[in-house]
Amino acid sequence: MTRQTRAPLEHTNLSATYRQVRELVRTYKQELGLDLNPPYQRGQVWTEDQRVALVRSWLTGVPTGVVILSDRMHNEWQGEDATNCVYAVIDGKQRLTTATDWYEGTLAVPASWINPEYIASTEDTDDGPYVRYTGLTKTGRAMVSTHCMLQVAEARVATVQEEAEIYLLVNGGGTPQTDTDMANATRIAQK
Repeated sequence: MTRQTRAPLEHTNLSATYRQVRELVRTYKQELGLDLNPPYQRGQVWTEDQRVALVRSWLTGVPTGVVILSDRMHNEWQGEDATNCVYAVIDGKQRLTTATDWYEGTLAVPASWINPEYIASTEDTDDGPYVRYTGLTKTGRAMVSTHCMLQVAEARVATVQEEAEIYLLVNGGGTPQTDTDMANATRIAQK
C-alpha cells in the first residue's frame, strides 16, 4: 500500500454549523430526502444503551461529534442517485437514526432526566419510569428540542467515491476505545 497520490491534495471545505436535532431530522430526512445508506455506510450498529446515552448527551449539552452530510444537489455532482435524496450521510448515521427514533417516539429515556412538569406520560420499566419525546407536554417538547443540538458539516463533492474517501478519513484514524478503557472510565464516573 502506498500513501502517495496522483496529484497534490485538494482542500475540501466542510462548513460546520450547530443545528437543533429536531429540525435536522425534519428538514433533511422528511423534506429534502436523506440517504442514510450510501454503499460505503455501515448498518445499524448502536445498542440501545448507546442510543439512550446520546439523548443524555444532548440533554446535558455534551458535544456528540460532527455529522457529515454530502450535498448532492449541485452542478458538479456526477454520482447516480437512485434514492432521489438531496443529501447523503457520510458520517453520523447512528446519531441521526437515534434522533429520528427519539423524535418519533420509538426511543424512551429515564423520566428522571427531565423536569417532571414537562412530562405528560411515562411507562414503567425494570429501571423505573421512562419517557418518550411523544410523552412530553407541548412545553416539554419545546424545551427539550432547544437543548438537543448537533454540529453538522456539509460536503460538496462530485462522486460517491469521494464521499467514501471522507468516510474513511473520519472513521479510519485514531484507535478505538477498548472495553477496558470504557470500564475504567465508568468505574471512575461512578465513584
